[in-house]
Amino acid sequence: MWIQIRTIDGKETRTVEDLSRLTKIESLRVKIRDIFQVKPEQQRLFYRGKQMEDGQTLFDYNVGLNDIVQLLIRSQTDAPDSPSPNSDEGVACAVAPPTTASAPASSQPSTSSRTLLLDPGIGLLRVRTILSAC
Repeated sequence: MWIQIRTIDGKETRTVEDLSRLTKIESLRVKIRDIFQVKPEQQRLFYRGKQMEDGQTLFDYNVGLNDIVQLLIRSQTDAPDSPSPNSDEGVACAVAPPTTASAPASSQPSTSSRTLLLDPGIGLLRVRTILSAC
């Protein structure tokens, strides 16, 4: 099977041959390196709007004969997609406390409002519970 590799700007399109639907994305990156002279770690591959990840196969993305895969070439200074191993994981984002504005008096029955802040591990989540007086 063969597919077309097109740069994201559309200036260059090349055919990659000798592939099967079971070809790993890592193997495709090596073939692209030979054709485009771009290191595999500088390649970002997209098919139908999805970024192709190592460990997957062309079958996993349903890539067929003569389909087009887009190649985005990262510059040397771009940060990698995954965080570095020594990054601070589990640190909550700094969020300013919620502010409450005083509401004008209304003819509605009185209600009690309570605001909770939960930390789901990726930041703070604001939950509001309104209790009505019966």
